[in-house]
Amino acid sequence: MAVLGSTSLTGCNSIPDFIAAGSLMFFQSTTAPTGWTKQTTHNNKALRVVTGTATPGGSTAFTSVFASRTPAGTISVSAGSVGNTTLTTPQIPSHSHSSGASPSTAHIAYSETSVASAVSGTTGNTGGGGSHTHPFTASSASFSGTALDFAVQYVDLIICAKN
Repeated sequence: MAVLGSTSLTGCNSIPDFIAAGSLMFFQSTTAPTGWTKQTTHNNKALRVVTGTATPGGSTAFTSVFASRTPAGTISVSAGSVGNTTLTTPQIPSHSHSSGASPSTAHIAYSETSVASAVSGTTGNTGGGGSHTHPFTASSASFSGTALDFAVQYVDLIICAKN
């Protein structure tokens, strides 16, 4: 009968009665023990515990995923503010303003033309509809990143099948 000790497996000659042929086990060793054959199907992979069907998966080697990495590229942010702009008469669209005056409230003076303008309640059109600018002052910041260390500690194990 095989005896599993704290640091070794002794009595290996009687294992055929103890573990069925074809059974797979992990060993922390470079080579398979006597009576076992090292399996090479799975290499550089992590272990995952599942409650369903045990199948291999993933597409990237363990050490490639967990190698030290620095974020790629630079993240830049620009910010700013729009400056004040005072429009000149040629930049303002042509328009008029209502004065709110009526014949009963208008101050009538000087001439018939003044009276007619005061009573009508509007000013003459002014403005040229030209363009104007809004000056923009920009500032920026950048981030180049710090290395991300995914060098997770691990223990290498081999999978062996019982002969």
